[in-house]
Amino acid sequence: YYRFRLQRAAKLVRSAAARSGPFNVPAIAKDLVYGTSLGQALLFRFAGGASEQSREYTVQLPAGYPARAIRIRLSIPKLPPRPSLGFSDHVIDASGDSTNTVLAVMTGGFAISHDLGSSWKLVKVRDRRFRRHQFIHVRAIGDSEILAQALAERWHPGAPRVIDNLVLNYRGEVLAANRMNGSHWHGCRSVDIANGTLMYAEYPYEDAAGTAEDRALSRVFRSRDRGRSWEVVFERDGTQVRHFHFLQARPGAAGEWWLTSGDKPFESRIWVTRDDGDHWDDITANFGETIPIDGLRYPRTVFRLTDLKWQHDGIVWGTDDFLARNQFPAPGARMFRSPREQLVPQVSGKARWPIRNIVEVGPFYMVLTQGCVRADATPQEKMPAVYLMPRQQIESAPGMIHLFDVDVYSQTRTGFTYSRASRAAKNGTFFSYRANTDAFPFGHKILKWDVTFS
Repeated sequence: YYRFRLQRAAKLVRSAAARSGPFNVPAIAKDLVYGTSLGQALLFRFAGGASEQSREYTVQLPAGYPARAIRIRLSIPKLPPRPSLGFSDHVIDASGDSTNTVLAVMTGGFAISHDLGSSWKLVKVRDRRFRRHQFIHVRAIGDSEILAQALAERWHPGAPRVIDNLVLNYRGEVLAANRMNGSHWHGCRSVDIANGTLMYAEYPYEDAAGTAEDRALSRVFRSRDRGRSWEVVFERDGTQVRHFHFLQARPGAAGEWWLTSGDKPFESRIWVTRDDGDHWDDITANFGETIPIDGLRYPRTVFRLTDLKWQHDGIVWGTDDFLARNQFPAPGARMFRSPREQLVPQVSGKARWPIRNIVEVGPFYMVLTQGCVRADATPQEKMPAVYLMPRQQIESAPGMIHLFDVDVYSQTRTGFTYSRASRAAKNGTFFSYRANTDAFPFGHKILKWDVTFS
């Protein structure tokens, strides 16, 4: 495993040097070192301890928007450098509203905040078998219980795919443990619980040197007993789907769940079940290789997404794709609106890079992208972007506006939130994941967003 990690690091240095020139090798190597937990601890020490980092942005909004200006404060919690914490879940209540409880992951357990990130309690798992496991995801499932996914070691080509699904209480006691032959889910939107049904969708990594036939199955797992036992209710092999991106229950619609997949055009699909996973319908099956919208023929990756919002009778989503396929003349990610019952995508806005999360903040959506996916991206192109979009379409006003780009303090590309962010803000506050050097040069992988409108 460690030999594989060293080989991968050497490959990253060589490829980055080929793009940026050999004179950048020291900076690239420094980025790799500082991207580790030990490197982050050194940066904390050099910077004088665990002081809070923060930054503010103020943007005037267009006429017609339900506010004149927006102010956004980004910050990282003031915590000791170790253990390293990464945002994982912003807990919602029975009505679907965000609460004051936020969860983060670490080695051997998780951290919990009951005051919107002002203070944190570190919770080590009580069972010593999992003390050295890396906790990848945690998801609150109600009654002060969480579903956790933990790895004894990171997967690498040639190794078996194994994940430990644990049900824990907020004290770290293990209530159930299932060692699964399979993969973890992708981000906050790939797992959900509704009316006693708990489901998650797999996101298997693959061997870059392998073929589609070599890929692992992508499956949807369901539990009817709050994570104590699991069954597979849907699956696709590697020739049909690379992995699943999104799986959520539609609020207010008993038994209805939406599932999406990617990455290539023929893999980009949306399925719906209305019986908690017993039967699935591909609601994109009737669309061809290209989709006609406003006089242009978009590639089928308009259905490649990692986040989606339901409205009264419609849906809103953003493409986790640059749409640079089939000689499409206007590349760039898009935000789409459509009726829910029969998809008719209409463009609401264009983003520079693939869209990872959509967060409800008052009458708006905050739209968060990753950085540029190109291997030869410039430092400016590597910066993720933040957009603002009215939740309800406004005539004679822009469908979406660019607010700012997020600073990146490294030579490497970034997925920024990696599809992990709050569903909605609580009194203007929400959270997202961040890579080690996104927004600030060091700190925990937790980014707090405080948003106010005037």
